[in-house]
Amino acid sequence: MTATDTTPEVIAVSFQKGGTGKTFTSMNLAGGLAARGFDVLLVDFDPQGTLTANLGKREQYFDIDALSLDEILLDPKKWEQVTDLIQTDHEEFDFIPSNQSFNGNKTPLDSADAGEHRFGRLLKHIERDYHYVVCDCPPDFSPYAKNPVTAGEKVVVPMIPETEMPHSVDLLFDQYDVLEMMHDLNIEYPAFLMTYTSTKMTNENKRIIEWFEESFDEKGIITDHRAAFARAKKSQNSVYAHSESLRNDELVQYDELVQLVLEQTSPPSLGIDVEAAKNTSVDEIRRQPDEAHEQPANA
Repeated sequence: MTATDTTPEVIAVSFQKGGTGKTFTSMNLAGGLAARGFDVLLVDFDPQGTLTANLGKREQYFDIDALSLDEILLDPKKWEQVTDLIQTDHEEFDFIPSNQSFNGNKTPLDSADAGEHRFGRLLKHIERDYHYVVCDCPPDFSPYAKNPVTAGEKVVVPMIPETEMPHSVDLLFDQYDVLEMMHDLNIEYPAFLMTYTSTKMTNENKRIIEWFEESFDEKGIITDHRAAFARAKKSQNSVYAHSESLRNDELVQYDELVQLVLEQTSPPSLGIDVEAAKNTSVDEIRRQPDEAHEQPANA
């Protein structure tokens, strides 16, 4: 990547199995990157619109007359309108919501020319510059799941300690191996996240966590889901912008996911010191709200 390149890093948070924390991971990955000074665009590719609802945009999800990402992806004549989709009122990151016009696996995008590559081309029409674009993918292998992968060739995989997890992961790899071969891609997996609840552990949960540790080594992050993290989601913020979760001791462990992504990506500079931003620690992030509060009123 050259110094003048403004192409963002695109990260797909993807798994064909539902209930593994894709939405939670997407929001917190975006929040962790933004907390370090990066400009982030978060995109809800899931037709169910859970991320959109979590960010307080439920009414927009049900507005079938509104311009939607689905509509723009299907019609190249509307690609110039993509910037109109971007919501800029969240304090951490910009956001493109989902809309119930999405049809999941049953969509004309399946048969559209270059239907699995359109998002990557669409990004070139966005009038704002971003260091990162984080995409919450649906729990399937529809074009909505494949578009973020073909756009950035980087996939973060969230999991929970359930019995079928090893089989589901094998299926994920098989499907994206085919996508890689069909489209001459080089898909990378910067991080795998296993989220468990320590108060509800069973022997089977422990067995799956052991499999996870053996399978993913230094790219595998294991984190204990805390109630404070759930309360951050209810406040429509990531764990990096919620005072209680920001100070929770588990945040240091969770933040290793963000660090793995930072280590394996090269975003454009866009006027910031990228290396300094990458090296920002959790302690420095924790001090940011206090430092902002201490600024003079006319600062």
